[in-house]
Amino acid sequence: MRLRHKKWTSSVLEENKDIVIPLKGITSKSLESFTDIEIGCGLGGFLKDLVLLNPDKRYLGIEVNINAFASLVKKMKDIKEKDNFSVINAPFERVIPYLKSSSIDNIYINFPDPWIKKRQYQRRLSYPYFLKEYYRILKPGGKIFFRTDNLDLFNASISYFMLTPLFDLTISYPFYSEKVDYLPSTEYERKFREKGVSISLITGIKK
Repeated sequence: MRLRHKKWTSSVLEENKDIVIPLKGITSKSLESFTDIEIGCGLGGFLKDLVLLNPDKRYLGIEVNINAFASLVKKMKDIKEKDNFSVINAPFERVIPYLKSSSIDNIYINFPDPWIKKRQYQRRLSYPYFLKEYYRILKPGGKIFFRTDNLDLFNASISYFMLTPLFDLTISYPFYSEKVDYLPSTEYERKFREKGVSISLITGIKK
């Protein structure tokens, strides 16, 4: 989904630097306190729900698109007093090197770009390269939740997981977030559901 630049983008980012970790300021130490990661936060509704539901956890939200990131910051600024989250405007591969091995409880990936052209497959967040990195940073028994509306990406992702046998898998198709208490819905999921689009979920537990 393409997001337009908002006039308030610069002011929102400037006024809320306290919840943003600048890419140039990342170190392994600056990220060591986080327990959970959302990769591709979009508009921020899912991350906000997680922060409110689990005050004992520390969440790191990562979003590469500057317009989506501004919307994310605008939404999260209203709960900054919770002090159990930070966000980064960066591609995940730039953040990976600073995340310590066996340090993360859960990784959430919601409705990522399906990268439909064959030459782009390696950019998919379920591609074997990324799966190996998720395995590295997750604690034993840690989980990855991969949710998508794209059936081709869903099927390809299952094959990627099978080719990289590092996780015990649970496949949920169709998936309904309203029927579980561990995975809140997202803005996109609600829109897809209204249009009759089925949602898929792959849950991987680190072996």
